Amino acid sequence: LLPLVGVFTRWYAALRLAAEGRAGAEDAYRAAAVRLDGAGMPGVEQGLLPMALLCLRLGPDVEVDPDADWGPYRPWVEPLALLRSGRRADARTALRELGEPPADLTYEALCCLEAEAALELGDRVVLERVHTRLRPAAGELAAGTGLFTAGPVDRRLDAISAALRG
Repeated sequence: LLPLVGVFTRWYAALRLAAEGRAGAEDAYRAAAVRLDGAGMPGVEQGLLPMALLCLRLGPDVEVDPDADWGPYRPWVEPLALLRSGRRADARTALRELGEPPADLTYEALCCLEAEAALELGDRVVLERVHTRLRPAAGELAAGTGLFTAGPVDRRLDAISAALRG
């Protein structure tokens, strides 16, 4: 158990850099990911680094590596990956087919990915759905895992509200 403390504290330190918008967050995430190898947490390891890096940069036109090991996050990354490859219709279909994210510590971050794709597509149905899902987390960081953050939930709520008014 003691070796895992170092793993979690490294990831949390990287999350704090990201949450504060400070330089070095990407390097801190990469250094933290090295500590995962052999830590005995395959469920945490799979997809964590690409997800952390994506959430760090989340915004319009964020780059998405479709070949990265997204692990369990792939369904929520897929609409953005399809958008980047110019496949808007497929992205809209993938977005509309998303189920509710798992009710776990990644819930708000996954909702933020969904919101980003819906904002780019101008998909009012999904925007309304995601707004409803994110509203209870207003004023919080989308960082329930303590390992990575998709930033302030209010940022997405404000963008969704503006899009729905427009």
